[in-house]
Amino acid sequence: MKGCIPVEIPTKQYIKAYIIGQLGEKPKLERDHPIGKKLEDVLQHTLNERKKEFATQRYNAMLRIYIPRGLFRQRGANLNETNIKNFNLFVESYLKRRFFEMMDDFIEVLPSFEANLPEARRRLDISIEDWSDDSMKKNYYRYRKATGKPLLYNKIVTRTVPSVHICDFAF
Repeated sequence: MKGCIPVEIPTKQYIKAYIIGQLGEKPKLERDHPIGKKLEDVLQHTLNERKKEFATQRYNAMLRIYIPRGLFRQRGANLNETNIKNFNLFVESYLKRRFFEMMDDFIEVLPSFEANLPEARRRLDISIEDWSDDSMKKNYYRYRKATGKPLLYNKIVTRTVPSVHICDFAF
């Protein structure tokens, strides 16, 4: 992109897919989008907590984002591990909040997680390779439990019948 500097940011696969879905195949920092505002905000801070395992353990994908040249000259040097971590945490919470709100709305109409999941994936632009069904289901279950909402699937407990031995009966 002309007039922009590409910067590679380590992130999670589903965060990368969401940002590409929202900002396009070559995501450019846009100040009118919440994700762009947050990235601009983290570029302003210089605090850095260095950790050896930063990019390798938690973040499994690299996102190339394009920052306008003027903004990069002013603040781009402040892109460090702490700022990247804060940006990832923000985007993850923003994405999950949208997912939870969307699923709550869908479940009011049709109370089935599996039936509503494809539409939620389509609207969030996240494929099953980026964020697995099991992980999405676990996150949604934790959210409903933490907020005190009724759980979707009630565990059915069956009574056990004591075993009967054949030798106990007299023939």
